[in-house]
Amino acid sequence: MKIEKKLIAYSAIALMVGVASIVPLIFLMSAKAETTPKPWFNLDVPYAYMKANFTENLDGRDIYSQWQSIVLNFTLNPETENEISDARFEYYELQLYSDKEQIGNFTYFVGTNRTNSFTFDTESFPFHFMRDNWFDSNTTSGGMFTYNWNASSPPDISSGVSSYSGPTGHPTGNNQAPRMVAAFREAEILFIDVRRISFVTFNGNSTVVTLTDHEIFQHLELTKLGDGFLYNTLFPEDQLPQIDLLHPLRSLSQQKP
Repeated sequence: MKIEKKLIAYSAIALMVGVASIVPLIFLMSAKAETTPKPWFNLDVPYAYMKANFTENLDGRDIYSQWQSIVLNFTLNPETENEISDARFEYYELQLYSDKEQIGNFTYFVGTNRTNSFTFDTESFPFHFMRDNWFDSNTTSGGMFTYNWNASSPPDISSGVSSYSGPTGHPTGNNQAPRMVAAFREAEILFIDVRRISFVTFNGNSTVVTLTDHEIFQHLELTKLGDGFLYNTLFPEDQLPQIDLLHPLRSLSQQKP
């Protein structure tokens, strides 16, 4: 998968984050709003493009295809530099629905460290958290981690494409693709609600998982464009015919002098 601007690629394969030095892990879970720590990060979603197609009886098979490209613009809160914890990951949920029905959810994470005792290794991942109505760290749609992120650093902007194309009923296929195609065909408009769902704070030998209030802080409306749906604050409307809709940051970088 193409890596663009500190992107840890979005993919259908779960991206995993870990702390090799924290053994054993101690989980302290709290859902009380008054004990919720302040967020380290802010998220803005300036762009989202989705489409799904159906090809009937291609080589004797029905082929369902789906694509999505979402840009995540993460910034660091200045107060984070005063934090004494070793590291923090924050998880965000993007809930996708149409004017007709609920379609699905995507979960992304962002993280950074404040001390050098914290290590991050996607290949060796001792941290795993899963709880109903919270999140499962092994099933995120993607995310990013930046070492020693500070307030003077530029925002981390990432974009990636997840896609599926294959026959329905295939054992390795995506069983959601036919439902996505049907939902997109019926929809006049798509919506995405963006929520912060949890903090995971690492400090010494403890790992504290804190549930947030799940409040919606951004609401997107994706309108029809060709055979897909688009939300866009990155490009002027008159530039869209020249934009690679599935790789918007690539098009954005090509425009810069």
